Amino acid sequence: MLVMGVVAVLEWEVMFLDARDYANLSPLPVRVRTLFAAKFASLCLFVVLFALSLNSMSTLFFVLYLPRWQSSSMLYALGFALVHVVSMFLACFFAFFFTVLLIGILMTILGYKLFNRVSTYIRSFFLIVHVLLIIMYLRGLYVGIDKLIPVEKIKASSSKIHYFYNYFPPLWFTDLYESLLGNTSLPFHGSLNYALLGLVLMASVFYLTTGLSYRRYIRELGSVQRKRLHLKALKMAFSSVFNNAFLRIPVQRAIFHFYKNTLKASMFHKMRLASFVAIGVGLILFQIPRLETGPKTLLSINKTMLTIPIILSFFLLLGLKGIVNMPFSLNANWIFRLTEWKIRRHYFSALRKGIFFLNLLPLYVVLFIFYLFLWDGLTAFYHCLYCLAVSLLVMEVFFLKNFKIPFACSYLPGKEKIQLFWLIYILAFVAFINLVSWIEFELLRAPLNFFIFYGFIFFIILGIRIYQVFFLYKKNSIQYEEHPEPVMVGLDYKTPRHKRIAK
Repeated sequence: MLVMGVVAVLEWEVMFLDARDYANLSPLPVRVRTLFAAKFASLCLFVVLFALSLNSMSTLFFVLYLPRWQSSSMLYALGFALVHVVSMFLACFFAFFFTVLLIGILMTILGYKLFNRVSTYIRSFFLIVHVLLIIMYLRGLYVGIDKLIPVEKIKASSSKIHYFYNYFPPLWFTDLYESLLGNTSLPFHGSLNYALLGLVLMASVFYLTTGLSYRRYIRELGSVQRKRLHLKALKMAFSSVFNNAFLRIPVQRAIFHFYKNTLKASMFHKMRLASFVAIGVGLILFQIPRLETGPKTLLSINKTMLTIPIILSFFLLLGLKGIVNMPFSLNANWIFRLTEWKIRRHYFSALRKGIFFLNLLPLYVVLFIFYLFLWDGLTAFYHCLYCLAVSLLVMEVFFLKNFKIPFACSYLPGKEKIQLFWLIYILAFVAFINLVSWIEFELLRAPLNFFIFYGFIFFIILGIRIYQVFFLYKKNSIQYEEHPEPVMVGLDYKTPRHKRIAK
């Protein structure tokens, strides 16, 4: 159910038409009701397919393992499989449409304009909540639920546990699952009625609220929005000063503003980036000690407080590394192909400048203000500057061999092979966080040593830049297209390797 909630947040925009859809469909004699019904049907089909893929292995495992303890009949096993599939499908539908319903209600209340401005933040909040719950669930499986929730205190009050049964949806579908199997001895038996009633009410309210917001969305999407000119002169003056100071090369200026405007306009890329940041925020909240810890101890200089900027910036850079390779419009790369400059390092330098000025620097300004209220100003400054230096080094490593123009080149998914190396990635991340926090602990004891560390980071980045300019960029051109690995690898029998070496 939590995974389906995450999918609902990420795929929310597919429920609505964008400007291109409106331009194509509005001249056709098709009613808004038909468009909404078509979108709704496609979304239901998507949920079915995703739920099927999510539960296919568990259904097979449950059917092979659990029914044999009650009956060896094949018919009983098939009935068990049917119960499992139906219960899981209903739970997935509830989780998906409940999340979509919450966002639809907010859209109806806030309106198109205001919701369009804050939708990224709303969906990011939902992502953070879901990720935190998933992490807590996994931790509960590992250490036991009694380590996370004071079960004994809840059992002491029957009214509280009764309310928990009534208002916790996973228990509704657990009761439905067991009741269909014939097990009615659960302490929360009867809550299956909430599941069935909730599905009916949710579907009705979802159709009404989303239909109203959908009609209003299409009406306002077709209208021409007049741009406001507030502070336009000030923005143009600031942009001119910034360009002359940091983007003096025209190619850098083009790539920088292309990166900025594309990331600002693309909801797809923003939500993918928000999903990575949500994982980082979930890990930070997961690190917070139990509530018995006093607020002074919790907010003091400790490992949790020191690793907050590193975790946030790490997942921010990890998300940026992923989304800049995903094209916004492949047609855009033709203008870069036709005007490609021979000094290619400026293309990649502009991307790093964009990440620094548009993503990392604003993040650390906010974090510095946050730490300024907790610690003294000098400690907060040293801490944020240290983490910013580490983040710059991480950025250099992540984009060391990046030869693409952001959002304008083709993308071939699966090249990272996360399914094969996920354990190595996790261990490397844990080792990185512990090493960085340990070094900062040691540096805080003698703050003057921070400047030695900054010099060390500077020379590492300088070495990376020299390697890129004099070796890497000379041997590699801009990669506009990615080609899949060949299915068959040919053998060069005419000029084998030992003959080429001999020559």
